[in-house]
Amino acid sequence: MMKIGGLSAIGGGMFLEFSVVGLVPAALVVLAGIYVRARQADGKLARRWLLFLFSVLVLLYGTQFLILRWEVYRFGVLLQPALVGTLVALLVHLGATRELSRKTIWITLPATLAIVALMVYWWIETDPLLPLVSAVTALAWQSWKWRGKRRWLACVALFLLLLMVCAGYLIPTSWLMNRPKWLHGSILIGNLFVWPIVAVVLTARLVYTSLASDRPSNWPATVIRLAVAVLLLLVIGDLIVTETVWVQAEDSLSVIPVVVFTAAVAAAMLLAWAVTGWRRLGALIFALLVTLTASYASEQGWRISPPWLTEARAEKIDRAIQRYYERQGHYPSRLANLVPFYLWRIPQPVIFRDQTWCYEGGDDYYRLGYVHQPTFGVPSEYISIRIHAAADEPPKSSWPCDDELERARSKAPGY
Repeated sequence: MMKIGGLSAIGGGMFLEFSVVGLVPAALVVLAGIYVRARQADGKLARRWLLFLFSVLVLLYGTQFLILRWEVYRFGVLLQPALVGTLVALLVHLGATRELSRKTIWITLPATLAIVALMVYWWIETDPLLPLVSAVTALAWQSWKWRGKRRWLACVALFLLLLMVCAGYLIPTSWLMNRPKWLHGSILIGNLFVWPIVAVVLTARLVYTSLASDRPSNWPATVIRLAVAVLLLLVIGDLIVTETVWVQAEDSLSVIPVVVFTAAVAAAMLLAWAVTGWRRLGALIFALLVTLTASYASEQGWRISPPWLTEARAEKIDRAIQRYYERQGHYPSRLANLVPFYLWRIPQPVIFRDQTWCYEGGDDYYRLGYVHQPTFGVPSEYISIRIHAAADEPPKSSWPCDDELERARSKAPGY
């Protein structure tokens, strides 16, 4: 269970406030970094830049340490985007340590030890999530520049991640939950943690490539890159909407919007330091667009009722069943027969993650239903089978939904 000091302390209603105010410390760090980079000579580039990042990290981690001691967690949360962005920048530029003299390394050693100690303390006392966000963000940012064998490795990793995303989107969760824990856990982590960060970083990299291009005649490629960036933002928004509806259904907590925002701030900081002049406005616009996307998607998700969405999906399936009957002359024996000509995928009910639709069909009969509860945490007697649509009478009165109902009731209060 994540503790109150970190990302998990932020609820849906606090997200917009957190994101707007959280941009301020990050912007101040960016401005300080721009000043440092503008005043340093090429020969001292690596040294001064690493010293700057080390100093900012010690300052931010030290402030977080005091905040934890004084238990003013609200202020600590607002510093976390700037802290993550600075940590990501340090991880990205670690390769520059080879250019440092032995004297400089000894000078930075105390700062390094202080950062590691404070990071471990932060990890134990608050969230282990933010260091992981930093590591994934830095790795995704750096892999864009890899060449040779490492580039192939990055492509294979991205391909495997996309396979996990497709599996999580196309395969019912009820099926995945009955598979080995390592498989279900890997797909869950890939979909809800790694993929949102990677999608944000890919978007930032596409924006960076468009801004860094000095060839005005290459505008078709720029348009394509920006179109892909917009598509990635829409994919992120859809994921946030879906998971927010599940938060209502399960009375749980989702940190995806905040993870997306934090990764976006870190990527925007790297972007602002990588370009010059007016192009730095692109970093600010990128951060604002991701923030607005995550905020709007989260708000829309809270407006969608899980029972309403489940009924809407059931109606969509029922229309596909009717089209199947009109063309085939009989009802499908299972819902999988509708894919891909009548539905490209079977949308799942949004009531219990470990359950899917209850369906049986034959030549002249079918019934489609699901295990329903009006809201999370109701007593077992309020959990029932809801028949959305049916035709004629099935040969047997009992069906698999009866067992699913009993299983759902056994987990409810007052069973």
